[in-house]
Amino acid sequence: MSRFFFGMLTGAAILYVGMHYHFVRGDAGVFLVPKTESTISDTYVDIRKFSLEQWKGHRPLGEAIMASNQQHLLEETPPLAFRDKVQGLVDGILSQ
Repeated sequence: MSRFFFGMLTGAAILYVGMHYHFVRGDAGVFLVPKTESTISDTYVDIRKFSLEQWKGHRPLGEAIMASNQQHLLEETPPLAFRDKVQGLVDGILSQ
């Protein structure tokens, strides 16, 4: 009987964490990002090779990353990092 209750408590804890946090895998490791809305979607997301189209499909994840002040995760995504480098070059050229 005690195993049953232990299993119930473990399952409830896992469900709670899954509904309130994103586990985001980036180049620097796995990060916990608090969700902006309590859903079970996007519990674990590997963003290391995300394209811009994939970010459009994971809009709540992007919002949660911005709200939790962890923008460094967005900068690790190759298309976004490339865009930022090009933007920096253009800004440097225009400022001269």
